[in-house]
Amino acid sequence: MSSLWNAKVEAVDGARVTLRLTAVHPDAGDPPESAVFALRLLVDGLERAADAPAAAARLDSLSTPEGAGQAVADVSVTERRNLPFDERAAKHAIKTELRERGQDPAETSDAFQARWRDLWEDPRQAPSARLTVHLRDAGAVAGLKPGHAWESAAFG
Repeated sequence: MSSLWNAKVEAVDGARVTLRLTAVHPDAGDPPESAVFALRLLVDGLERAADAPAAAARLDSLSTPEGAGQAVADVSVTERRNLPFDERAAKHAIKTELRERGQDPAETSDAFQARWRDLWEDPRQAPSARLTVHLRDAGAVAGLKPGHAWESAAFG
């Protein structure tokens, strides 16, 4: 499965975790204020964190619509930037820019592909948001530290 998000821990304060999310694929959509989505993101991070596989497995077992409320007290999404992402408008802007430069605007052209990659690699252009998750148990995210970063295919 392709990654949809880059997640980076900005802060861990007891049972509250703050993540910076940056979309890496146009199918990422708008990050939902959903306990299931939050748990899926955190599970991906905990699976990569040192000494956290047990916590990841515990949260993963709850990352269903029925179980997520047992682990998550609250989720908020703030600081939305370039959301919702309008793929059609972004592609149109790139094609217009390339035409003005006298370059091939076809989506299969090297120039278009390079500019499309640039969009997703530029934090000023890529869709992003801050996700704050308040868990019911601080121990569930003890393996996460500020600065930890990972890719995720979380949705929902």
